[in-house]
Amino acid sequence: MNRDPRITYALSDGLANYQALQVTSEKRMSHGLAFHLGYTWSHNIDTVGDDFGGGSGTPQDIRCRRPCERGNSNFDTRHRFTLGSTYELPVFRGKGITHTLLGGWRINASAMMQSGLPFNLGLNNSANTNGAGGSRPDRTGSGVLPAGQRSLQRWFDSSAFAQPANGLFGNAARNVLYGPGRVNFDTSLFKDFNFGERAKLQFRSEFFNVFNTPQFGQPNGTIFNPGVGQITSTVGAPRQIQLALRVVF
Repeated sequence: MNRDPRITYALSDGLANYQALQVTSEKRMSHGLAFHLGYTWSHNIDTVGDDFGGGSGTPQDIRCRRPCERGNSNFDTRHRFTLGSTYELPVFRGKGITHTLLGGWRINASAMMQSGLPFNLGLNNSANTNGAGGSRPDRTGSGVLPAGQRSLQRWFDSSAFAQPANGLFGNAARNVLYGPGRVNFDTSLFKDFNFGERAKLQFRSEFFNVFNTPQFGQPNGTIFNPGVGQITSTVGAPRQIQLALRVVF
């Protein structure tokens, strides 16, 4: 049975399943130091790539969305670690030292590390005749390269995927491989200068992506494309520094 490509329809019977383990540790402010640590292991599975059926949400076979389209969600992040901390430097007091300038500085720092997001595999030429545009290859091996062998030029082993026989759908699951993880560090330094009882001047310095860590996009997942497996894009912003003075009265 072929579907007329001129006819589109939408259903609201997609299913999703989310499971997670969350661990947190918190130190309340004492001796000028406070921090919050968090770790989440999670797995999200669904039968639709996104709310509107675009991207990897396009099914291979509209007659077999469950279980054929059951796979990792586009936003499935298996591991995520976060850290947020603040430290207030003590006020220095002593002969010849202006404690107003040396003390009272507040340092904030945050860190985020997470595993990569899944990506879908496609074909240069559709091997089926349904016209849906969601054709996937046959999976003949793992396709996952060891960490020491992955690079921006070859993120996964494309030889582990093959062209399905003409008229048949590929057996590779949706979103079967994962892209690169992400790491980001931010920090800031604040200082308040009081002028009387009602006014103060706040100096703010903020550093985003302080180590200028590149965040890479997803690899080319189109099997038999000349650039298959290559990562050619970045996401997010490079290091940014922001200085400001704020008057509060």
